[in-house]
Amino acid sequence: MQKKLLGSISILLLLLIVACGREDDNVNNADFQGSINEVKENSIIVGEDDVDPEASYPTYEILIDDKTKFSGEVEAFKDLDKFVNQTEHSIVHLWVIDKGQDNEIDNRIVSKVIVEKE
Repeated sequence: MQKKLLGSISILLLLLIVACGREDDNVNNADFQGSINEVKENSIIVGEDDVDPEASYPTYEILIDDKTKFSGEVEAFKDLDKFVNQTEHSIVHLWVIDKGQDNEIDNRIVSKVIVEKE
């Protein structure tokens, strides 16, 4: 009886640890979600993904370094431009390393990028 109880508790704890460890992969925790407007040499230009064509919205240049991790539809920065050109509307989720004053993300380096198709 004690072995079954201990085994059940162990499995429950393992599931909790695994679930908590994946919290960073939750796109709802991203610092920014939007669309990719342009891919540059060492950065991407992103903006809002749900826009009114008659309004203007800010865009942000997001810096990519060799430590930035990519996942989703794109595994590396070198593949991003091709993906964006072949996909009508790509969505990006960004985790910024050092957000500026007032949580500004413009010209900041990102630690993680998840790229998806809309």
